[in-house]
Amino acid sequence: MMEFGQPLALWTGLAIALPIIAHLAYQRIAHKVSFSSLRFLRSSSIPRTGRRKPSDWLLLILRILLFVLLALLLADPYWQEPDLENPLSSGSSQSIFVIDCSPSMSGWGAWDEMIEEVGARLQNSADETFGLLATQKGALTEWAVGTKKEELLKAIEELTPQSSALGIQNLIDRSADLFSPQAGLKKVVCVSDFQKSSWQDMAGSFGEAGITIELLPVGHGEAPWSTRSFNRSIVDARVAPLGTEKVRVWTALRNWEDQRSDINVSIFAGGAVRQTIETSLPPLGSQQVQFILPAQDFAQASVSIDQADAYALDDNQSLWVLPPLPRSFGFWKNPSPKDSDSLEQQFLQAAMESAGDGTWIRWQENKERANEVRMGITGPPLELLLVLGLSRWFEDEDLSIPLDSHLQGGGTVLITPPDDSFVAMNQVFKESGMLSFTFGGINQTIPGIDPFRFEVLAEKSELSRVFSGDSARDLYLSQIKQFITVQEDESLEVPLRDRSGKPLVLVRSFPSGGRLIFFTFRMFPQWTDLPMRNSFLPLLVELCALNQKQESLGGAIRLQAGEALEIGDNPVDTQNLGLFQMGEKRIEVVHPLVESMPEVINQNELTEALVGNSSSVPADLSVNQVKAQSGIPLWPWFALASAILIITEMILSAPVSKTHNSEESASG
Repeated sequence: MMEFGQPLALWTGLAIALPIIAHLAYQRIAHKVSFSSLRFLRSSSIPRTGRRKPSDWLLLILRILLFVLLALLLADPYWQEPDLENPLSSGSSQSIFVIDCSPSMSGWGAWDEMIEEVGARLQNSADETFGLLATQKGALTEWAVGTKKEELLKAIEELTPQSSALGIQNLIDRSADLFSPQAGLKKVVCVSDFQKSSWQDMAGSFGEAGITIELLPVGHGEAPWSTRSFNRSIVDARVAPLGTEKVRVWTALRNWEDQRSDINVSIFAGGAVRQTIETSLPPLGSQQVQFILPAQDFAQASVSIDQADAYALDDNQSLWVLPPLPRSFGFWKNPSPKDSDSLEQQFLQAAMESAGDGTWIRWQENKERANEVRMGITGPPLELLLVLGLSRWFEDEDLSIPLDSHLQGGGTVLITPPDDSFVAMNQVFKESGMLSFTFGGINQTIPGIDPFRFEVLAEKSELSRVFSGDSARDLYLSQIKQFITVQEDESLEVPLRDRSGKPLVLVRSFPSGGRLIFFTFRMFPQWTDLPMRNSFLPLLVELCALNQKQESLGGAIRLQAGEALEIGDNPVDTQNLGLFQMGEKRIEVVHPLVESMPEVINQNELTEALVGNSSSVPADLSVNQVKAQSGIPLWPWFALASAILIITEMILSAPVSKTHNSEESASG
């Protein structure tokens, strides 16, 4: 059937009144006839007619038809074949609702307003087909265009605001692919609170795809596209030891309003409120409060803001208050150890056990786990593996594979050289590919010559901060009686050298976070007096990166809601805030700070970012214009018919010239 791309142009058909009026106003002029005399003619009056009739009916009908054709031509006619079986046929109007399900939508009344607005659109629109796109349980959830409105209404009721690793950009990218190829008007309706922290990095190219964008704000109250207010949040909460009998819980608070806010903050543990502190938050400012709890009395606690505000999810935070689990270390050594191996193990074991404070941060040898790693058995992490006197025994037991697996898994390994068999050690390194260096023999102290000592640490060195002031003197006075001479590879770090510039420690870092540290000297008095000095412990801690964050070494693992984590082969559910425990791992799922920010993005900037660089403006595209793109255009035929009528009209309306051979006369 015939349809029109510009139906409003049909109003120009009223111009057909012009030729009718012209024909009614036209008066035929009589030809003058000359008479020789008017003496004998009698005067007579011309009778009046009651109404005037148009003359030249054929020409009038032709002109009316011409104006009708011109009006139809301006309306952009095209032929559209109807498809009664396919609801998504060419020329249909399709809309996709992109629903923002981020946690901030649960505040400021945004979620209820979203359900009301989208439900009204679905119920009040008869000619459109709809689809739906959202994120639920960390994955994209979509309903195809053409889904029954009853199903879409039910789906919206079942959606919940929740955190997800998938951002809104994933929804924007996916929405353009959900339209059917025969779609007429394509429209994406973004329903969101348009929080700036969530939308500021959005980018799209809907203009090039001919897709119309509609931004439907919810949760803005009576002032759309303005910054929201009335929110206070707990930014962070941490626990730390306070002596041996108490723990301290400090909490950072944030005021998102432009006026001072007085609030009460309470800590809940063991089924009761243990302490409440009154504090005043400055406008758009932060404040800290601290709570004291008995050590070992509680396993967990929760800090909360007592006063309600517009966004409730960031008003409380739970945390573990137990000391972190002991960090584990283990040894690999020759099955038939020498005295030097046993003496070195005693030094290192005493150093590792004293690396913590004995109560809150503890290091504990785990022989069983070290043997499991040696046999290639997967299990709990071993924070530090110490391989003593690496030599032929390492190759005989084929330990290169489990050691490499441990390093690739993010483990830290410290290796010391043997007393002898340096050729075997060098062969193990080359065949396994663990380290690449050139062996250059042994440097030994000669009586009467200055002993080998550490060089002065460069200011940019990570160790320079640790060994500053009086502690540097203790390090530099340490005597290295003998060490292996190596020429390092460019891919290795050299954090320590002797005074002549020869490497004393080589470090190789792995992409997985693993760290291999090779000491060119051993840890007992026949090689160095370093273990006898106070500088040994901080040197070992810094080189082996043992001062990492508590969360990654036996303490509670802190994750933001929606962040992905797997322990072993088991994924951790991080959709809900709170505390969880999987095996020996303690997990804290906290509220993402970005969801607390109430600032709203600028509407014009977001529209430009989503439309892209296309010169077309999809928002101005009407339904009939889009339909016309998929139909058969008829305007050439209407233009041809109009041209034929114009030519015919010109021929019929041309004046007839009369040639008089003789002057007409009449005599009375």
